[in-house]
Amino acid sequence: MSANLFEQSKEIGILRSLGVTTSQTYRLYFYEALILVFSGALLGTSIGTFLSFTMTLQYSSFVGMPTAFYFPIWHLLLIFLTSLLCALLSTFAPARSILQRPVAATLRS
Repeated sequence: MSANLFEQSKEIGILRSLGVTTSQTYRLYFYEALILVFSGALLGTSIGTFLSFTMTLQYSSFVGMPTAFYFPIWHLLLIFLTSLLCALLSTFAPARSILQRPVAATLRS
């Protein structure tokens, strides 16, 4: 995320010259990181759930005994809370270092 922010430093400079406040810029890039992290967590959880469900079905057909499928809700909550924290930490420091520069220096880099 920090590489993405440093790559978009000209866009940040343009936003600042248009009058977007620093808190709005922080929120904008935090929301972008949040969408990226949440979509990755959701996609990974979906694929993992599908694969574990098919493996559970395969195991129960081989053994011949019924097995129950368990979905760990608390782990899912922990994944999303951790991804929220990672999105916050990955955007705050790079955005702060870019936003402390003068607007002209931001547009040149």
